Amino acid sequence: MIFLDASFLVALFVENDDYHEMAVKYVPEIINEEKVISKLTIAETITMLSTSLETKEIREIYNNLYENFTVIEDTDYFNDAMKVFVRYDATLSFFDSMYMYIMLMRDIYKIASFDSHFENKDKIIRVPNLPKNMKLRKR
Repeated sequence: MIFLDASFLVALFVENDDYHEMAVKYVPEIINEEKVISKLTIAETITMLSTSLETKEIREIYNNLYENFTVIEDTDYFNDAMKVFVRYDATLSFFDSMYMYIMLMRDIYKIASFDSHFENKDKIIRVPNLPKNMKLRKR
């Protein structure tokens, strides 16, 4: 199982994203894995896509996410995600705190993300590895 972060999904769907080629290149490595996202991941992804794509394309991606990924209902986890947020002294966004909570609760230890703040958190392994000349995103 692998959790997919919004930064990875945006890079996958937006051709002019700096990390697009890396995201596309990584897909074959996870094609046979169960790909997990949450409803909050969908909300964050759609929001981020609204600056790059047309509404019709975004609607297609929205449908794709529901059809091809395991989507976790996360509204009951907001209080627990806030505990993660506080634990990491707000170095993770609330979105990412939610993702960390879901992953740990479901024994998912791998996340596809281009965000630097997933490095060295609990037992989480951030993938894909980037070439040395590329830097992770800092939010």
